[in-house]
Amino acid sequence: MHDKPPEGPAAADPTTDDTALGTLLAAAHQRCRQAFNSGLRAAGIETRHFAVLRGLAQHGPVSQRELIEMLDVDKSAMVRIIDELERQGLAERRRALHDRRAYAVRLTAEGEQRLAAVQEIAVPIGRELFGWLAPKDRERLVTTLRQLADKPAR
Repeated sequence: MHDKPPEGPAAADPTTDDTALGTLLAAAHQRCRQAFNSGLRAAGIETRHFAVLRGLAQHGPVSQRELIEMLDVDKSAMVRIIDELERQGLAERRRALHDRRAYAVRLTAEGEQRLAAVQEIAVPIGRELFGWLAPKDRERLVTTLRQLADKPAR
């Protein structure tokens, strides 16, 4: 029967077993996140804060809703992240000009300075994690990850 998933040693082969592939991707994600968190801890932030700071630097000021959509972060998690960034003086919420009921989130001057310092920490970490990839392999990885990220959930 070909309907059953592979058993034995083949069951752990991510080239043939979708579950093993998912587990491998989760392990790679965890390793990368740990490496970034470990390095960024010295600057008083984590990867999740860094992603929001970068998003604000590139697109801000923006509403929390826009940040949630851009970064694909859970609403309650985004509220916590922004609260934490505000407590550190790195970001602030202000009334949106176009909608007085909404708030726009923006980087503070201190947030811009911290982001610049964190970039200097993050670049060598990224280089260590991914710099060894040949350009074609990197391009293929990026394409595949974008396809996974863009695939609608069931």
